[in-house]
Amino acid sequence: MRLCLSDNCYFYSLTLSIMYHNFNAICKKLTKTLALTCFTLLIFSSAQAQHHNYSGLSYGGGSNGDGSNWGISILGGYDVPTGDLATTFKAAPTFGISVKHNYGDFTFNANIGYVSYKPKLDTFYYDPTDKTAGYIKYDNFSSLQFYVGAAYNVAIGDQAKFYFGIDLGSYYNYFSYVSNEGLNYDAANSSDEESYFAPKLGINFNVSDNLSLGIEGKYNFLFSSSSGSGDAYDYGYSTTTTKSYSGNLVLTYNF
Repeated sequence: MRLCLSDNCYFYSLTLSIMYHNFNAICKKLTKTLALTCFTLLIFSSAQAQHHNYSGLSYGGGSNGDGSNWGISILGGYDVPTGDLATTFKAAPTFGISVKHNYGDFTFNANIGYVSYKPKLDTFYYDPTDKTAGYIKYDNFSSLQFYVGAAYNVAIGDQAKFYFGIDLGSYYNYFSYVSNEGLNYDAANSSDEESYFAPKLGINFNVSDNLSLGIEGKYNFLFSSSSGSGDAYDYGYSTTTTKSYSGNLVLTYNF
């Protein structure tokens, strides 16, 4: 371990601790703000939608009034974990449903999703050459996802639109395991909440007046924090970052 005794290094470590300590709170505040914005726009435009007939792409109503004002999407794709999560669990299908609303060149969304990673091996042995040394067995690592987002749309001709934006929210995770180390046997489960942030980009194609089909890619960041003393200023404070990338097909009904 390398010890840093200089004042500059101390203030650098202190700054990082404060940043990590506040990140989850900031992310949750941004999520609430974006959710409130989406809700306000939905209420504001609901009266307008009663007097107009819209058709077109799910992402992007456009400032000229083209495109659907509302959309309901079904998402299906694959999520690939990276880092420490990828050493134990493999890529898994992911599913979700989304409600979307277009406002000018922007689209706001509220999503519920689900993914469940399966372990790469049925049993992980602590010493592959000596199976009597002990083992650990993992159950699926499952996540229920709640998030909101926003995207900016760029028209590509009359039949397609490219978009880029962000999603913010929370993942609620659950997994269990069984371990055996000689005379020590342990069975446990774990559940936790992680703050979620993901930049996204995609493209949508108009299939008919009320249907669009799109492809979306995201790089997912999950953050969780812990501290033995609950004090961000001590050196025991830590923040864990989990990453994955995902690709989805998005089928949207516009109304």
